[in-house]
Amino acid sequence: MNTELFYFFYNLSNTPFIAKASLFLSYPFTYGVIFILFIWVIFFSKRKMFNLSLLFLSSFFSWITAAILKIIFHVDRPFITEGIIPLYKETGLSMPSEHMAVFSAIAISMFLIDKRAGVLFSIIAIFIGFSRIIIGVHYPIDILAGAIVGLIISLITIKIFKKI
Repeated sequence: MNTELFYFFYNLSNTPFIAKASLFLSYPFTYGVIFILFIWVIFFSKRKMFNLSLLFLSSFFSWITAAILKIIFHVDRPFITEGIIPLYKETGLSMPSEHMAVFSAIAISMFLIDKRAGVLFSIIAIFIGFSRIIIGVHYPIDILAGAIVGLIISLITIKIFKKI
């Protein structure tokens, strides 16, 4: 099922618009969103240090956890195991997706800060997850695992922050 879903989404990269949009979502867009989020927290949010700390720590620990789990699971990227040509050549291992872990953590943390922003960042995380499959660097299970890592780590971070 994982491989079939992978090919369903990866084959969307045959459409030039979808391929370009997916590359944009996977790379420049992610950095732009993080930059805009940082600017918003610093200049426009009410609880600047709380929000910045929550977002940074949940994202950072989600990223670290995903990186450690990649070493433990040791799953090769689809372009290695499936022999496809990815739209972008990533290095390293595949599962879980660090992109998805970070953006899921951001989305969940944003729910605590602002519900509407949490919904927006959840949608952004979903699009980023799909883009990673479309460009051929992750399987769907990698994206799901990354989302679970981001969810768990951000919920733990939120629980700690609520006690502070």
